[in-house]
Amino acid sequence: MNKLINIILTAALWRNYKFMIISVLVLIASVFVVGLIHDDYLQWAQYQLTQSNGSVPVSIGWSFVVKYLVYIAAIVMCFYANKWVNNKKAMQKAEAGEDNTVLKRILSFKRKVQDPEQPNQPLRKKQTHQGQGASTSPNVNKDVFANIRNKPKLRSQADIVIDNKQHTKP
Repeated sequence: MNKLINIILTAALWRNYKFMIISVLVLIASVFVVGLIHDDYLQWAQYQLTQSNGSVPVSIGWSFVVKYLVYIAAIVMCFYANKWVNNKKAMQKAEAGEDNTVLKRILSFKRKVQDPEQPNQPLRKKQTHQGQGASTSPNVNKDVFANIRNKPKLRSQADIVIDNKQHTKP
């Protein structure tokens, strides 16, 4: 069963984070390759040092500078590539209409309900609950919390469990 869960989680992570996983693996490989190339250069410089008059080449110091600049450039490129891909995916979702988060719906409802002439006005006046339902604005159909606001009493899951236990006792 654990193997099945691992396979499912791996597939879900791969589907959602494929570009990020690949870009981080490329970053790790590039850091490894740059380190190997730098080590080879240092060995070559050491060989040249033993063969020549004994002076240390100036380029050894610059090789460390170049190595760390390449590391920084690779990290920055990985970061911005992931940011670009994530922004591109978000734009595609927004264009397809799949970007319907609850927060955006609430904020769009807030903009519609609030009067632009009176910015300090509360969003809406509190309504009293009347037996047949209170009159509400036409935008309530888009309000995801309208059914909760019109309830006379809100009950939690714990209240429901307690009530069920009290009713089942003899």
